Amino acid sequence: MTDPAPPPQCTVTGGSGSTEAYFLDMRMTATRLDRSGDDASNLCKGVVSIGVALPKKSAILSPGSAASIATEITSLTVKLGGLSLRMEFVARQLRWSATAYEVADATQRAFFAAINVATTPTRLQAAVVKSAAKAVATTKLPQDGPYVGSDLASYAKALGGNFADGFQKEVEDDPALVDGAIAWTQLFVTTESWAPGPVRWIFGPSPSPTDYEGQIGWLLASGRRLGWFKDSKPLSVKQTHRTNHATHRRALGTIVGDAAAAEHESNGDHSVVHVRRIVGADGKGSWVVSIPGTTHWNLHSDHGPSSTAANLASMAGQKSSLYPAIDKAMSAAMKEAGVRPGSEPVMLAGHSQGGIVAARLAADQHFREKFDVKEIVTAGSPIGRVALPKSVNAMSIENIHDPVPRADGVPNPDKVNRTTAVCETPKGEHLDSILDAHDASRYTRTAGELTPDRAEGQVKEWYARNHGFLNGKETDFVFQLRRP
Repeated sequence: MTDPAPPPQCTVTGGSGSTEAYFLDMRMTATRLDRSGDDASNLCKGVVSIGVALPKKSAILSPGSAASIATEITSLTVKLGGLSLRMEFVARQLRWSATAYEVADATQRAFFAAINVATTPTRLQAAVVKSAAKAVATTKLPQDGPYVGSDLASYAKALGGNFADGFQKEVEDDPALVDGAIAWTQLFVTTESWAPGPVRWIFGPSPSPTDYEGQIGWLLASGRRLGWFKDSKPLSVKQTHRTNHATHRRALGTIVGDAAAAEHESNGDHSVVHVRRIVGADGKGSWVVSIPGTTHWNLHSDHGPSSTAANLASMAGQKSSLYPAIDKAMSAAMKEAGVRPGSEPVMLAGHSQGGIVAARLAADQHFREKFDVKEIVTAGSPIGRVALPKSVNAMSIENIHDPVPRADGVPNPDKVNRTTAVCETPKGEHLDSILDAHDASRYTRTAGELTPDRAEGQVKEWYARNHGFLNGKETDFVFQLRRP
């Protein structure tokens, strides 16, 4: 019997451990000091008023006592006034320090990001040279074939495979290469600098190299000029079945696993969305919506909407037929359950594209006005550029070797409402390629290790905050979304 594999090593950032939380604590402390200073100032005024209100005859009848009281009042006034000034001074210092630290932190992040981008070509070249040298050293020229040509073809195939394996290992050891490569790609995605006139006429002017969403939108628009990525027709939304489940305890791994299951149930013909209502022992209901990730990469849109077109639209922050279809599915499930939309909290969850869609829906004010979105859970999703409101909390799970979560070229914001768990591949699991790290089932296993008994405070807080989404009787409404 072998020992079970240890849980993956994870680095959890954001949430209560974010720099924003530290700066917020400093500013809140400054506010409390200000209030205490105001209290001391008011108390000082009260002491002075007491001294003024003392009967004048007391100085005549008992001059010694009157002098003593006057001395004490003066001493108290000076001390309280000094305390008030000191508190206000410290409060200002705290605010100045918080602002200075905030600027320094942002500058430091930008500086390290710039260094990463600047050194990427050199590191990439070194990785290519090292991988090539290792491939040449380890690949033997076969001499089994009847022809020299076949031997050379076999050698080239083996050499290419060894080079790919070596290069993958280099990227795994230096994940920041992906961030740098994306930044350089953004600089070169512009037709004005290299494309001939006819190409610029067909595809139109490209956006600024720093406008990531604009660049993705440009690729989307360019493809649509060629007849690709069509997404103008509304999706049909059909409920296929409804299932009731007894009371059971769910976990973060269950949430991600349900999203992975929705993805596996989807295909080129249709997408599957699960809308679950969980009712706790107190009778209160909560909703968990599982959104599938990308199921196919066809350039020409077919019946299944979880496609390349949806990927590009969600990355570009543009409209997608998925958004109103998910809205319709949620509305239908709530109507069947006898629940008014907006009266019970909602959690949106998805892997890859499903997580991007979840983030875009949560960021949409009109969607939030209809549904009470409180939480999103994403796995392997690049959502660093999606501006979530403070009323929505995000738990993002990423594999350190997975390039997809970094496809937007920026890390997730280090904010109170954004928690990110970046994890190693579970011990004993081998990655055949870098994209293996993006597998939905692998993310399910990784999320399953993020349990309430882990040491990270943000994980404990996630479970404490989301008790209503995790415990209770469950009704699962299943919908098929299909493009006509």
